[in-house]
Amino acid sequence: MSALLALLLLSCGAHAENSSLRVLDRNGVVLQEFSGPDGETRYPVSLGQVSPWAILATVAAEDRRFFSHPGVDWRSLARAAWQNARSGRVVSGGSTLTQQLVRNRNPRPRTVWTKLREAASALLLEREKSKPEILEEYLNAIPYGNRARGIEAASRLYFDKPAAELSIAEAAYLAAIPRAPGSRNPFHNDIRLIKEAHAVLDRMLRFGFLTPELHALARAEEVRAAPPERRLPAPHFAEFVRRWAAGAGATGEVRTTLDASLQREAASILRAHLAALRPNRVRNGALILLDNRSGEVLAWVGSQDFADAEHGQVDGVVALRQPGSALKPFVYGLAVARGRTPADILLDEPFTAPDRFSPRNYDEKYHGPVRLREALACSYNVPAVRVAEELGAGDVLHLLREAGFDSLNLPAEHYGLGLALGNGEVRLLELARAYSALARGGVWKPETFVLGRPSPGAPRRVLPATAAYLITHILSDNAARAPAFGAHSAFNLPFPLAAKTGTSKDYRDNWAVGYTSDWTVGVWVGNFDGSPMAKVSGITGAGPILRDMAYLAAKRLGVREFREPAGIRRAEVCPLSGKLPGPWCPTAISEVFVAGKIPRAFCGFHHAPAGAAAVAATGPSVKFPVQGDIFKLDPAYPRAAQVLRLKADGVERAEKVRWIVDERPLEADGKKGEAWWPLAPGEHRLAVSTLRGARWLSSPPVKIFVAAP
Repeated sequence: MSALLALLLLSCGAHAENSSLRVLDRNGVVLQEFSGPDGETRYPVSLGQVSPWAILATVAAEDRRFFSHPGVDWRSLARAAWQNARSGRVVSGGSTLTQQLVRNRNPRPRTVWTKLREAASALLLEREKSKPEILEEYLNAIPYGNRARGIEAASRLYFDKPAAELSIAEAAYLAAIPRAPGSRNPFHNDIRLIKEAHAVLDRMLRFGFLTPELHALARAEEVRAAPPERRLPAPHFAEFVRRWAAGAGATGEVRTTLDASLQREAASILRAHLAALRPNRVRNGALILLDNRSGEVLAWVGSQDFADAEHGQVDGVVALRQPGSALKPFVYGLAVARGRTPADILLDEPFTAPDRFSPRNYDEKYHGPVRLREALACSYNVPAVRVAEELGAGDVLHLLREAGFDSLNLPAEHYGLGLALGNGEVRLLELARAYSALARGGVWKPETFVLGRPSPGAPRRVLPATAAYLITHILSDNAARAPAFGAHSAFNLPFPLAAKTGTSKDYRDNWAVGYTSDWTVGVWVGNFDGSPMAKVSGITGAGPILRDMAYLAAKRLGVREFREPAGIRRAEVCPLSGKLPGPWCPTAISEVFVAGKIPRAFCGFHHAPAGAAAVAATGPSVKFPVQGDIFKLDPAYPRAAQVLRLKADGVERAEKVRWIVDERPLEADGKKGEAWWPLAPGEHRLAVSTLRGARWLSSPPVKIFVAAP
């Protein structure tokens, strides 16, 4: 038997004609297999890539004297003729493997003349090709049912393994199919097929291909075909790769950058959150995970259920949707690149742009003068449109296109200043790609999805590294976004994460994109038919999905601090004016700046009361709380028991002390000037006043925020 095996293992070149496409993940896991142009799945292999047991089982099942006859087995033909004559019907064909290959090449109706022609062609074929070449072509050409042609396609379809890894029992199982591929279906666990597979094992023993011990073990092995409807881990991504392969002329195996295990966990996270959101009229979502350093796609979930006949096969990663506020970081990024700072004061007041666009904030309120940091972190609409007007819609559109938003292909006049609020349609892939540019310090690069294949296009700088860092610093500032989203929002994580949400008009789409130095996650939630959700915003819809994906990515890929580029400086500023703190400013905060952009002027908002220097020494001030403090109501305690003790300085000689909270007076307790104020959710403004003689003196106001439980 050793000489026979040596002959069998002579490797001939595998044929690539009509090869199917097999899409693999980065570790070789099969994501999906696509049939060839004729609708059949085939993966040509050489004999050296086929298990010797599969070769021996095929010979035993079909043509035991394959290596000794000249193409026609006259003894088998005579035996078949005798058996057919005795039974009065065709019970045996007597065709050799070579004859079957000839028939497979040129199918014809089975007649006596056809059999004679096949015999003659088989004799000629044996003169042209060697036995290993004929056997290799046969194993690559023969049908194995369920549109699988060839031993490799059959092995992967039924057992999810290459033909080189087939066991003896599995080899016999496959060898029993070609005689009746239409009726012997492994997916049905056909008893007849199992009996025929055992008959093949018996013949292998009888012909000396197996020892009695191996025969007994193979007979005892339970062979089951893999379920035909097993869930595809990444159907939308695999289809994206298939379209690329069709254009690139790629066939056979394509090893992609996707991580199948990450993909399955990401899909599970998306499905779990969408199930919870279903009462809010949310039916679908999508997400993508990118490696920032390489641009590789690590996870790509196009919808929650590909099998959903109505909408599941729409790929939300590449579908066009309105991004809402998710474009604001790029508007502010351009403004910072042109000299704006996070400490600049922007007006959040009623505003109508020259194109008659009148933006309104998500909370239906105006917040007066706010720092740029707060305006972006809290996603206020009015300041963003004011900044876009200052920059010009054309320049904003140019930057967005440089950042990879190719879908924004209409003139700037079409979008107007509403571009800052996402009135154009973009893809989730474009959004994640653009945010990953912020993570790379302002350098955009295209994604790559095939291992070893360079990205199609050169990286390009779209923002200065300093501007990208300042935007990242703002998007990762939990305290800055707390007034709008709460101190314990979905983005308050134990590691640095820059994140931004977006909600389109009428709640038709919402988004959340987050990034670290190493990876970027983009999430979209909505309905593919465009129907609105029940007031689901980015922070309540897509935000929790981003949070769980961030935890998963941090666990699997790690997290590093954002790298601060050269040219970044820090300075203290007054939180109300954004200028250097003056002697009358009650507090100061640290802010980051591009070198050379630190304010030179001192705060002019806080100043000594007009009149006398004595007032400067004795005027009141708020000691506690301090500017920007954030408090949270505890659901475990009665609301009436949750109060804040207000403290003041400079009240010792006052005849009377009074607190003003949200323009309502609150009497103080004694000469200490202390008062107890019951906590209430929202943003609050408070100050303390003292009465001296006939004159009331007031402290500078302090803003605080109380988060709901």
